Amino acid sequence: MPPNDNLPRVVLGTMTFGAEVKHDLSVTRVGGAENVEPFLQLFHSHGHVEIDTARVYGSGSTEKVLGELPTAHLKISTKAWPFEGGSFNKENLAAQLRQSLKTLNATKVDIFYLHAPESSTPLDVTAKAINDLYKEGLFERFGLSNFFSWQVASMYEICKQNDYVLPTVCQAMYNPVSRSVVTELLPCLKQFNISFYAYHPVAGGLLTGKYKFDKGVTEEGQRFDPKTGSGKHFRDRFWNQLTFDGLDILEKAAAKKQITLLEATLRWMRHHGGLDAKDGIIIGASSLKNLEENLNDLDKGPLDQSMVEAFDEAWEKIKPVSQYYAKHQTLKFPPHVVKLFMGQM
Repeated sequence: MPPNDNLPRVVLGTMTFGAEVKHDLSVTRVGGAENVEPFLQLFHSHGHVEIDTARVYGSGSTEKVLGELPTAHLKISTKAWPFEGGSFNKENLAAQLRQSLKTLNATKVDIFYLHAPESSTPLDVTAKAINDLYKEGLFERFGLSNFFSWQVASMYEICKQNDYVLPTVCQAMYNPVSRSVVTELLPCLKQFNISFYAYHPVAGGLLTGKYKFDKGVTEEGQRFDPKTGSGKHFRDRFWNQLTFDGLDILEKAAAKKQITLLEATLRWMRHHGGLDAKDGIIIGASSLKNLEENLNDLDKGPLDQSMVEAFDEAWEKIKPVSQYYAKHQTLKFPPHVVKLFMGQM
């Protein structure tokens, strides 16, 4: 497909990279730098450079793997996690970022995100802490993740009033079967000229078509495995009859076009989801074959009108049970793990 400067950028998510951990919402499947490096090489060969990670991914092992690889040609972004009790005050926020930089073997990151809101620290305290770190040159852009639109607006106004670095990127869940960002968050971001990066573009793998509602059992360790924290989280979001009824509409429409549901979904995200060049689509992968296919599908052109209409028909069916874009969760980590995240061990 010829280059189109108005298409949303493609970002590689790293939640599947790193050591396997049991108390983490992430599902790490690709361990070791030697196994992760081919993913980065393949991604870059398609002309993409942005890598998305987080302090909490793989309980710190994801950043560690990235730090063992040559990444000067890439732009790496990371996130600070809202642990209990003042996680986003000056001391603790700085500790997380500095530990991320140390682990990533980097002097700065592209985007430094607040991974989710942290209620025990006033926003003005967090905003000043972020600005102090920005003035140190430790990151290029300030980002928010999993914030409701009113929280985005509050943070933006505090930063603007105090001449702090402004948030210019916001992450939230968005895909053809989870569109709640469209009515509230996206207009808010447009008002403040904030870019939008969509995560879970294929609904945690649901839009691959490999899951069936009447076959509730999934493979152990997979995204919808009910015995894992991640599996419970994703089942709570997506596992219901109306959602699978909508998927049935999409699978039949895609079959008529002789394309996979996954291809149709990725093309919808890039061409029909209302995103443009300042925005991003965060994709993940657990195999090189999977990543290659996804990147190739994202390079393809728009869908025809009947397929777009099928996505809209499916959404109307799913909308009553679709969950909100910023469902907040609290992960409980043992004290020694929190200290490890903060670089105190």
